[in-house]
Amino acid sequence: MVKKKVYVLGKDNIGWSIDKDRKYTIKAIKSIDGYEIVDNIFKADIIYAIWWNQLLNWKFKLFNVFFKKRIIACITNDLAHQQNEIKTILDKVGIFVYANSFQKEQLLELGVKEEQLFFNPFYVNERIFKKLYLSKYELVKKFDIDCEVIKDKFLIGSFQRDSLGKDLSKPKWQKNPDLLVEILDKLDRSRYLLVLAGPRRHYIINKCKEYKIPYIFIGDERYIKNNQDDLVANALNVEDMPYLYNLVDLYIVSSKSEGGPKAIPESVLCQTNIISTDVGFAKDLLDNKAIYKNSYEAVNLINNIIDNNIGFTHKVHKFYSFNNFKNRVENILKATE
Repeated sequence: MVKKKVYVLGKDNIGWSIDKDRKYTIKAIKSIDGYEIVDNIFKADIIYAIWWNQLLNWKFKLFNVFFKKRIIACITNDLAHQQNEIKTILDKVGIFVYANSFQKEQLLELGVKEEQLFFNPFYVNERIFKKLYLSKYELVKKFDIDCEVIKDKFLIGSFQRDSLGKDLSKPKWQKNPDLLVEILDKLDRSRYLLVLAGPRRHYIINKCKEYKIPYIFIGDERYIKNNQDDLVANALNVEDMPYLYNLVDLYIVSSKSEGGPKAIPESVLCQTNIISTDVGFAKDLLDNKAIYKNSYEAVNLINNIIDNNIGFTHKVHKFYSFNNFKNRVENILKATE
């Protein structure tokens, strides 16, 4: 049997989200009969663009004029702010892979046909992100946190980058850290502790100090004090992340614009409570009761979780196994035939 050759386009060379998408997509394709991965784009029958923005590169546009390939484009972000850009590739792409319902609606409005659209939420490894049967005190020891610091506290997690790389004093508007501050400011400070981790947390940490919001930072805070970029220094290994999700009692997504975020499946797979704005694939993967519209709704939700230990029935497990992900990738590839 002659195998179809697939070139996977897209990488950030940092080891973060896009690189992980690339890794798991390649792993899936290698396990599907009838397809093989090639490293030379000229030899490919199919170009699987896990980062659709790279199709905008002038070199790729020139390449596509002379070498017609079947193209699959994965939408990684909220398209509302890139309408003009996406329009330039509509006639070149055969299959669009969307991660959330908002993206699908936007593509349909742009004239993409229903049969060209395939749902495939960003995969996270369920073998890494899972419930760890460790006590909170065992978990904090891993990060050299004094056990007394968390005693009798409801732990709220936030592990996303919220500061602009070009100006660390300014927020990344997509992540909307000001909404998180607004929520925390309305809560009883004696009851909770904010757990922050990851690089470029300068904005939220400075806001916590300004509003006297109780927090701990898993990392070297000297970079924040000196307003230095900690992109490498405070980056955490993916293997450490499940320990953080298992440590906290609740994760809060406060974003305005997202393709994901992956924190949603990561939290749920770790059996950690999560609430979110109606952003990205929140409504596709979460219980509607866990989605809030404003800080007042969020505060009511959080207090209800603390006081009544309420839980939610999420839809994450329907989509998150590698076998399910592989099957979706196979269906996408077969649609190009």
